[in-house]
Amino acid sequence: MRRVLFFLLIAGILAAAAALRPGALDFTAETRQAAEALPHATSAADRGVIQFAYGDWGALSNHTMEVSAVPWKLTTAALALAEAGTPDATPNVDLAATFRQWGIHSPERIANWPEHIPQPTRDAPLGQITGVGRAAWPPIEVTAGNAVCAVCHSSVTYGADGTPDTTQVWLGMPNTSINLEGYTQAVFAALKAAPDDAALMAAVMAMYPDTSLRERTTLRYAILPRLRGVVAERDAQYGAFLPFQLSTNGATNGLDSLRRRLDLIPEGEVVTDSTFNSIPDLQHRLLRRRLLLSGSYALPDPDTAMTPASINDSSREALAAMIGYFTVPAMGVTPDVAEAHQPEALDVVAWLETYSAQPYPAPINMSLAAEGAEIYAQNCASCHGTYDDDLALTSFPNWHGDVGTDPERARLVSPEFVAAANDTLYGAYRAVETGGYSAPPLTGIWASGPYLHNGAVPTLWHLMRPEDRPATFPVGGHRIDMERVGIDITPPEGFTPWATPGIVDTAAFGMSAAGHEVGFEGLTDAEKDALLEYLKQL
Repeated sequence: MRRVLFFLLIAGILAAAAALRPGALDFTAETRQAAEALPHATSAADRGVIQFAYGDWGALSNHTMEVSAVPWKLTTAALALAEAGTPDATPNVDLAATFRQWGIHSPERIANWPEHIPQPTRDAPLGQITGVGRAAWPPIEVTAGNAVCAVCHSSVTYGADGTPDTTQVWLGMPNTSINLEGYTQAVFAALKAAPDDAALMAAVMAMYPDTSLRERTTLRYAILPRLRGVVAERDAQYGAFLPFQLSTNGATNGLDSLRRRLDLIPEGEVVTDSTFNSIPDLQHRLLRRRLLLSGSYALPDPDTAMTPASINDSSREALAAMIGYFTVPAMGVTPDVAEAHQPEALDVVAWLETYSAQPYPAPINMSLAAEGAEIYAQNCASCHGTYDDDLALTSFPNWHGDVGTDPERARLVSPEFVAAANDTLYGAYRAVETGGYSAPPLTGIWASGPYLHNGAVPTLWHLMRPEDRPATFPVGGHRIDMERVGIDITPPEGFTPWATPGIVDTAAFGMSAAGHEVGFEGLTDAEKDALLEYLKQL
């Protein structure tokens, strides 16, 4: 009798799974790391750093799997199968190394994690969250994966000679090696190349032998057919998952991601004019009245100077709303889901108020830096803010305008985009046409290269010398050039990049390295060297 009931149960699961179609799946999932860490939190800032690194933000669900989330076991099995060749060899694939080639970390520890909270253990690389979603009927189970804030906003740490330390990362600093386009293209190619469903499922079971019967059934009869259909459809339309380029190395394309979520990219159209936004350090975000380097989101009176004393609950709530809204293009949630996670976003804001970038790790010539401080005050502070003798940012002007840099990013923030975004925004920030770019605070600038809004200049030394800016240079897995400050484009013999470098081509659309001569005109080489020494401290 038990055997009959068992086979009836299996038959029922198979029948239900086979009947599933897009929209029939209904599940949400949470991350293990957040659930384990949150009981140790003693403040809103503690909760914020946990949510920043491991929160699910409502983005592990059936809805987001139609947009940006992935069936984690199928995806990683496909990547491993493409590398190993046979299902039985996939457990030998070093997935951490596989993900590192796209600048996605698997560190041993987070350097600025709260000391009283245990360091999280990983189910996936940092910035890739996973959780198991289940539903009673149909009886489904699936491990979903998605990207979270830390995939872009976490950096390897650096030693005094500029060598990257991949064993530990610093949350909040820019991941200037991230290559989400490379990752997405690799997943697409791996799924296309998988010989058949049986081989892919065999790889899943070889890598994840504890996978339940319920999840195996869901993957094989519900998820995999849908996934195969999507891959075939996108291959016919675009030859890729997405109709636009998702990133370059160290710079992302949230604009086209949001345009796609707002149905502003017609079905079947391929975007050939994508532009990119460099990833900033996150210190002093609460002093900004315009967000993103393009200034695409603005508070009322956006050109108002801010001081730390200007920060209040209204500005905290406004930033939290935008942090939540960024999960719409980045994680595939709806604006309603994003707004529902305002409490978590407020906790992230509390963490950002306590956040500091990794200090410059090498010796600084303090007498030269003192000369540079005066040059900074005369030439840079009116746009980038005033720092006191303790290097605290005491006033931020919220300057926005045109300094001659590549205009294409600003031009693509069109009236059509602004209107569509404002129909879905729910906070005090409003989408605006920019006409220029917003000068950011310069805290953490030593580890934020390449520079300008599009990442077209490798070092601050080159930024100060427009005539010497290179036409092309590699970015990804790089050292820091501790003298010129930025990407070391001529590393020493024997250095191996920890991620696969990509080439920045300043002749490409939106990638011009021209502009921002302002502030450097008339300075001697000695004065530029002094300014550079001062900037190392910020």
